[in-house]
Amino acid sequence: MKELAIVFVLISGLILSGCDMKGDKGDKGDVGAAGPGGPAGPQGPQGPQGPPGPSGRDGKDASSSPPQFRVVRSSTEGVAKPAMCGADEIMISATCVPTNGAASQTPRTLENGASCEARPRQETPQAVILCAKR
Repeated sequence: MKELAIVFVLISGLILSGCDMKGDKGDKGDVGAAGPGGPAGPQGPQGPQGPPGPSGRDGKDASSSPPQFRVVRSSTEGVAKPAMCGADEIMISATCVPTNGAASQTPRTLENGASCEARPRQETPQAVILCAKR
């Protein structure tokens, strides 16, 4: 009889273990630490070409606009001629550049240009001026 009781208990235990009896749900656990980042993925495909950009200032190509400044040098060939700005320009600065030596001198300003005078035993320096559009 003992053996029969043991077999009955074992069979009952096996039958009950297959039942789907669940208990109450427990409390949620704490969030774990973040793991290390993975490797970078492959580069994506090139996107489509964008639309053309706007034209230059006032609808004109900026590269075709006239220069705002101009450098003018006086002529030292034969008779010295002063450096002059055009009628639509204004002189911004002037300097005398000697052909040899480092002697400096102040240019003589004219209405819209400049010239340089020769010193004794020295060649006539070249007048260099900067002109700007009015």
